[in-house]
Amino acid sequence: MRTSILGFSLLLLTPGLALAQDPGMALNMGRGLDNGVSVGWTFKEDWTLRPTLGAGYSQRTGFEARLGSTVLRSFGAGHRVYSYLGAGFFYSTGNSNTGSTLSGPTTGAGTGGQNFQGLTGNNLIQNQPSALYFTAPVGLRARVYGNFELFAEAAYQRTLTGQFALNQTGQFSGNQNERYGATFGLSMRLR
Repeated sequence: MRTSILGFSLLLLTPGLALAQDPGMALNMGRGLDNGVSVGWTFKEDWTLRPTLGAGYSQRTGFEARLGSTVLRSFGAGHRVYSYLGAGFFYSTGNSNTGSTLSGPTTGAGTGGQNFQGLTGNNLIQNQPSALYFTAPVGLRARVYGNFELFAEAAYQRTLTGQFALNQTGQFSGNQNERYGATFGLSMRLR
């Protein structure tokens, strides 16, 4: 009985929903491998240009800014849930990993009265100043209500110049030259 009520509710919402792949604009907000805000411009049915400007800061990775664009091709039997794949290029700056520094020699008494000499400290920052990279995303979008869509996207990214910071949010494998990761987010159709 619950399934019937849910299905009936979705049928009532159907007339108010715009087609997901129609030409128009959308604002995307994502968290994960590709943090930031982008604008998606569907210039032709099933084809979208997604220029992106992302900026953020965390104690783990420091400040990062990204600028680039991706072209996406959508596939789907219906217009409420559809998949897409794409390719694009980005320039990223400010990647950094925070670890620990060695601040200098220390001396003192250890356990049992033995003298020791060592190094202490805790603020090593390894900078990866910038990277130009290629990205190949694959994703799934679902219209949830009105002009709002949820999306989940996995991507392969490879540097052309520079290196990635290790342990990026959303990264599930890779190294400084290539990585795989995921981004989750919300889109709002603007038309």
